[in-house]
Amino acid sequence: MSKLKHLQSVILSIAKDIDSICQEYSINYYLLGGSAIGALRHHGFIPWDDDLDIVMDADNYNRFVSVCRERLDKEKYYFQEGYKDWPMPFSKLKLRGTVLKEPSGYVNESGEQGIYVDIFKLEDAPSSKIGQVWQYFCAKLLLCNCLLRRGWDNSSLSKRLMMLASSPLNIAVIRNFFRRQVEMYNGKDTDYRLFFAGRYRLSTSFYHKDIFGKPQWVPFEDTELPVPERCDDWLTQIFGDYMTPPPVEKQVGLHLTDVDFGKY
Repeated sequence: MSKLKHLQSVILSIAKDIDSICQEYSINYYLLGGSAIGALRHHGFIPWDDDLDIVMDADNYNRFVSVCRERLDKEKYYFQEGYKDWPMPFSKLKLRGTVLKEPSGYVNESGEQGIYVDIFKLEDAPSSKIGQVWQYFCAKLLLCNCLLRRGWDNSSLSKRLMMLASSPLNIAVIRNFFRRQVEMYNGKDTDYRLFFAGRYRLSTSFYHKDIFGKPQWVPFEDTELPVPERCDDWLTQIFGDYMTPPPVEKQVGLHLTDVDFGKY
């Protein structure tokens, strides 16, 4: 078995444990981005992919965080909560006893660098374009500051300038103001959802809530995992023709530099 295939098998085992938690506590989640593309196009991982991402709406995400904090098997897993255990706005479930080293990797005071699954959150969003533009601006400025405080090494001049512009958010009271602007619609009866933790433009960051709907279980490797109810519409909005693989030179993973599988 190649190192990449081994890594995918361990990541899948983490995903199965997450699924068990979600099933037990009636928490809805969906495969995100490339993981959802892999499910529809390859019935599993994209062959060169070296991670797995899931996403939840705000209510389900908050309940998942609470369950992990209170009832997770802490001998097996380390839960790295977004905003709390590191600067980024999403969480990671890391497998203890393993090490995954990444480009621009971040290690918090726990020292945990285990193989992981990323858990992202959808923010509730307004219907008005003005409200969406303001929420998107606040979200992207907040994200740039998260990357700045994380110590992200990016050679893009425009991103460096945005990160520099976000430096006032190093002050907690200012940062919390922008976070409140991003999260101000959570728990309200809104028709749209925002995903801002990726590299998406304004037009590909907001989705009607009906896009997600009831999770649809689809084949994924040797199991089934959930995608949004209108997954094709969602992926087409973000990626266009997602069923056509990219050129060979772009068929590379983004995260793996070195890995220690421990007993796994």
